[in-house]
Amino acid sequence: MSSRIGRRHPETIVPLEDMPDLHAPASVPDGPVVRLGNVGKKFGTVTALHDVTFEVQRGEILGIIGRSGAGKSTLIRCLNGLEKPDRGRVEILGQDIVPLTESALQQVRGRIGMIFQHFNLLSTKTVEQNVALPLKIAGTPRPERTARVRELLELVGLSDKAQVYPAKLSGGQKQRVGIARALAAHPALLLCDEATSALDPETTLSILNLLRDINRRLGLTIVLITHEMSVVRAIADRVIVMDQGRIVEEGDVWQVFAAPEAALTQRLIGSQTSELPSALRDGLRNDWTQGAHLVLRVQLSGDAAQRPVLAEMTRDLDVLPVMLNATVQHVQEQAVASFVVAFADAGEALARRVGDYLAARVSRLEVLGYVQQLA
Repeated sequence: MSSRIGRRHPETIVPLEDMPDLHAPASVPDGPVVRLGNVGKKFGTVTALHDVTFEVQRGEILGIIGRSGAGKSTLIRCLNGLEKPDRGRVEILGQDIVPLTESALQQVRGRIGMIFQHFNLLSTKTVEQNVALPLKIAGTPRPERTARVRELLELVGLSDKAQVYPAKLSGGQKQRVGIARALAAHPALLLCDEATSALDPETTLSILNLLRDINRRLGLTIVLITHEMSVVRAIADRVIVMDQGRIVEEGDVWQVFAAPEAALTQRLIGSQTSELPSALRDGLRNDWTQGAHLVLRVQLSGDAAQRPVLAEMTRDLDVLPVMLNATVQHVQEQAVASFVVAFADAGEALARRVGDYLAARVSRLEVLGYVQQLA
């Protein structure tokens, strides 16, 4: 964020150690906070969800990612009871909400906070009134409402905006109000539906930092729906990748980044890792010809990412790899390295030697092809 914008709309975040002494969520039963079993949902002839099964543990941040039409929005509507699946179980805090009446669902929703992409604030109410609304609906006495709103606005860094209307707020400030409102009733589960996609990158980072701090302080369980892999990398403990209503990959975020298995996951992560220059990419061919260079993408994680793998290979195989691109990032405090290398005039025998050597030492190895010229 530029300094000019920063002066107009300072998106400050309260440091974790300076946060108010918020009450933790009401008691949460043992076991997963969310458990889905073989959930299916159709709209006419279109299958939105196909046998979706997963769990979310207490205090976990789960990122659910996929392209438009993957089923993410339908899934989150099933989690808060706005959609009923055609089959399967949707358990929230140990209770299957699928057969519940609307009246019974309201009680379950009282344990669920929701943050929306477009904030969904009431324009005719002040910041204070927007945050207090869930408590007012629940019949919380005014003194308790006032105290709760005050501590929440302090939490999200908006104590001085209590009497301001949403039209006078920046996008990041509006989302902070949305977060405060979602936390008002001490939820056990927070659902975030593309909560940062309408924000600029620096404001997005401040919102994600705030959510992570709240998660650590309160042990709040968070399910985050997004189409941005950078959001998952920044905040989630575990990730589910969806495509056409199915789960195609699931695991700890750093492990999925280090060795993505599904083709969709590889494409989503591709923008976060090393890529070939376009001129080289356009020149790639599947088959080797005389003088062609073998091009590989290598990914390493954990301790392996700290080792001089290429230097060791140069020594052991007497080859001279050419580095074309490389990135090293830290995901969940684990190093994840990705690099693209080329080997000159690499015939079938050399390709096999290099491939066997690297396959035993790296998280993932991909043959991109052969190219005649590197520049």
